[in-house]
Amino acid sequence: MRFERASVGLVVGSLFAIGCGSDNTGPHGPTVTLTAAEATVLMARITEFAPVHPELAWLADSANLVLKSGAEADVIPITTDLAAGPFYAVGLQRGVQVSISSFSTFDLIAFNDPSNPTDFIIVDGFTAGTGTPPTSASGAFGGSAVNGHLFHVAGNTVTAWRAQVGTATLSTGLLGNSCTGFASTQIVSCAQSTLTAEFTIASAVQDSGPQTSGTRSASLAATTVAGILLSYHFP
Repeated sequence: MRFERASVGLVVGSLFAIGCGSDNTGPHGPTVTLTAAEATVLMARITEFAPVHPELAWLADSANLVLKSGAEADVIPITTDLAAGPFYAVGLQRGVQVSISSFSTFDLIAFNDPSNPTDFIIVDGFTAGTGTPPTSASGAFGGSAVNGHLFHVAGNTVTAWRAQVGTATLSTGLLGNSCTGFASTQIVSCAQSTLTAEFTIASAVQDSGPQTSGTRSASLAATTVAGILLSYHFP
């Protein structure tokens, strides 16, 4: 899945937008358009923790991209003992069709304080299929269908936990307009798309950083967030 993750990472910068810092109201509370400074700090944090869990190395690929405008992060009702909220989130999706085979990836990226994010919860899913790329992924943590990651960043130190017990479901929501500033081709196109996610991380075991006490947990009832869908079609 290394090829899959790397490709998705190339468009993370499109989501973490340079904006005016305005707050609006979404279905679960305020939304925020990241300022240039907030986007820069957020990408710096992601660059720090992405190598800790190798399957998330694709996130670091986006750090050097030019950040695009027009995206918002939605506040989501996560319950967790990782850190105090609120947590904001964006969604990344990719659908790939190669001849009659296909697969899809789904990623929910949640973070706290946009001006100084220190805590992140990332849940991702993968589904293979035939014909049109699948529109959902679900399963238990510890398998191949879904993964859960929790991170705390303090200075240059990253503490990480990996979900071991629990389940998750991620699915494509409503499709919108083409992504701002993205040049589509016959092979790849980008569209605004919501992502619906729900999960229960009953136990996440620490696997990096200074030793802490106990495991971590997090849960989210079915929630829809803004994001993008990157679609590939290879004859």
